[in-house]
Amino acid sequence: MTTTKRPSPLRLRGLSYSVVRGPNADGDWYWRARDAEGRTVWTGWSSRAALLQSAPIETPEPSSLRTIADLITKWMETRERDPQLKPETLVSYAKRAKGVVAAVGGEPLTDLGPAFMERLRDRLIATGLTQRGVNARQRLIRAAARWAAEEEILTHRPLPVVRLRSAERVNLDYTPSEDEALAALRRMSGETGLAATVLAITGARVSEVVTLKRGDLDLSGGWLRLSGKTGPRRFPLIAELRALLADRGSSTEEPPTPTDPDTPLFRWLMRVPDAAVRDQLALACRRAGVPRFTPHGLRRMVVNRILRAGADITAAAELMGHSPSVMLSYYRRVSNEDRAAGVAQAGLGQPLVMAGTKKKPGHKPRHRRR
Repeated sequence: MTTTKRPSPLRLRGLSYSVVRGPNADGDWYWRARDAEGRTVWTGWSSRAALLQSAPIETPEPSSLRTIADLITKWMETRERDPQLKPETLVSYAKRAKGVVAAVGGEPLTDLGPAFMERLRDRLIATGLTQRGVNARQRLIRAAARWAAEEEILTHRPLPVVRLRSAERVNLDYTPSEDEALAALRRMSGETGLAATVLAITGARVSEVVTLKRGDLDLSGGWLRLSGKTGPRRFPLIAELRALLADRGSSTEEPPTPTDPDTPLFRWLMRVPDAAVRDQLALACRRAGVPRFTPHGLRRMVVNRILRAGADITAAAELMGHSPSVMLSYYRRVSNEDRAAGVAQAGLGQPLVMAGTKKKPGHKPRHRRR
């Protein structure tokens, strides 16, 4: 049994004709005709030959689309003329289109493909977008490409929505070494990079760091206030933290003027900054070639470092905002080096002094008879 080939779209009298469904019992197809503004002006059953006989085919004008920016601009023009599109939807489209053009607008349309979508994903995540925001912008360029194919401007190529997460299972319980954490942090920048660095120093929860206010930074007293699910706590403002955050605690004017304590410490441009930090950190791990870890992995890393340094367990637990039992059960990770250090510190390798003298093999006591 042979399948009848679906007729390709064509242009007649300034209208764009495309097949919607069919064929019927007579071999005709159900066609839809649209004008230059994308409005449907005619639908009906016909064969391609009958349509061709109705008028000569217009020679399509050469495409003026060369770059991704050209495609997005032309597609947005058609969206703006769509009477069924809600104003808020158009605003959302415009915002996403701006991000796509800023990331890959100068690239040629000939590069459209899976590799292009991966580059788009990486560049959008590097701007601080969450994976959800990246997906929305990838869907926008897919819609623009489909529209261009329907208008016979481009050859249709299915474009995937490329997500950061791979098909392999990610070990969210992985605790990085300090070298691995440093390698990833060096590949981060901006507000997400600064927040991740604060996480690596304090061991705080990501939700505690991204919601910091300027009033939480006590430069004179030398404390950083962290507010989590177990209540507020203070973390010493060590030299590294002071160097990172000092310019956020006051204005840059001379002399500095007081700032609103409720002003956010970080300059977030997205609604879900904690998700942006997670996505950026995952991307940085991939670029650094280290096992992927989460912000909570940095928290476990800090706990391990504090306890290995011999700090008081109760003090360490208060710094982390947990009880000692919870900290030891859920955050402490014992490595082979920890086990070896414990054995050496306990002196288990030293000879033990046994009571009595050790008998030599083969020795037979001789009793003296009287």
